[in-house]
Amino acid sequence: MSDTTVQTRAIGSIKASLQGSTYPIAKPIDPDDFINTKEAARLLRKKPNTLEIYRHQGKGPPFVKLGDSPQSPVLYLRSDVLAWLAQQTYRSTSAHTAAVNAKRPSGYTVGPSAIPRPWEGNSAASSQPQGASE
Repeated sequence: MSDTTVQTRAIGSIKASLQGSTYPIAKPIDPDDFINTKEAARLLRKKPNTLEIYRHQGKGPPFVKLGDSPQSPVLYLRSDVLAWLAQQTYRSTSAHTAAVNAKRPSGYTVGPSAIPRPWEGNSAASSQPQGASE
């Protein structure tokens, strides 16, 4: 079964489930507003694999998983993708850096202090004989 067939069936099931739905939806959702991973990646100018990684890491735009199995299709609302993209807008690199640092756990270090220094001792590299390589 092709990806297009799976996506078409998934969108059809969404349309059917939304008609007469009792789910608390803040605003009406048009099932045609859903896009698949490839379309979302194209919109964001990323590779589809990047969005898969983002989903695994809990990053990226919100998505809808249609089922419990790993093969279940994933869809995005176009408006959610565009809203997430708007949240990634910064006026300067320092504003971006501050936002990234605010998301990191305390004690997380990036920079020269995080790089191992084999010349200072306490490493396997310093115990190798001269001329030996890894």
